[in-house]
Amino acid sequence: KPQTADAYVKKYGADVVRLWVASQDYRNDIIVSEKRLDKVGETYRMIRNALRYQLSNLYDFDPAKNSVPVDQLTGLDRWILGEFCALEQQVIEAYDRYEFHVVYQRISQFAAVELSAVYHDVVKDRLYTDSANSSRRRSTQTALHYMVASLCKMLSPILTFTADEAWEFVPGKTVESAHQLTWQPAAFSRTDEEKTVWNALFDLRTRALPVLETARQARQIGKALEAKLMIAGPEASLHPAQQDQEALRELLNVSQLEIQPDGDEIRIYVSKAAGQKCERCWHWETDVGASSAHPTLCGRCVRVIA
Repeated sequence: KPQTADAYVKKYGADVVRLWVASQDYRNDIIVSEKRLDKVGETYRMIRNALRYQLSNLYDFDPAKNSVPVDQLTGLDRWILGEFCALEQQVIEAYDRYEFHVVYQRISQFAAVELSAVYHDVVKDRLYTDSANSSRRRSTQTALHYMVASLCKMLSPILTFTADEAWEFVPGKTVESAHQLTWQPAAFSRTDEEKTVWNALFDLRTRALPVLETARQARQIGKALEAKLMIAGPEASLHPAQQDQEALRELLNVSQLEIQPDGDEIRIYVSKAAGQKCERCWHWETDVGASSAHPTLCGRCVRVIA
């Protein structure tokens, strides 16, 4: 039988019901059902998990002391901030038009794709295995801090309690509640050259991921970190990867990457990574065991814990 509003709130929570209301285009007929609320509930948990991931990796971050200037951020962090600032602008415009369903769509899609499927997954190595005060880790924390603070602001009109709950843990906050924040989107932009380079890197990533999956299904490798990837092809197509090979290796989450300009078409080959698995970072490296004091660690991890 039809449920009352109180029954839905009791079952799903007030913020999930709010999010469902925001997800509906009120210019059309609206149908409420448990199936639709279940789906919105999944989206809510995804957004909440994105906030938790970002906040949990800011436990030792003081914005006043540890923030990295924008022009010194790593390429990956500049990429995500460029994408995020575009999201901010889209959300502001949607709110101005009272198109709350567009706000829901843009934020949930960004949380699922750019954050969960790409950025949050890729930067785990930096956050968990780099030294605490390394420039690369602080760069990523700077990007996470900006995004989580802004997400609280963007979500506050539709996820009233969740936004304030998350805001409570944001380092360096200057107001008590997310609802006291004002709309001031960052004037951050990437150069056309940066956009071209990162579009090329993501194109190679899109080509490589199915090849890695095929190798995994054939039991040639287990996880991607067990792989060495060799990419061959026209020099013009591989030039961005040659210029920043480490960025592409990080995007692919493989232990080793070789770029070989050769031929007229891009070809991608997978083989088992050379060396041994480091028990700390799980990368396969040829210098594991070089330190007698730490025989199970790679050179990078030895330097970090030293």
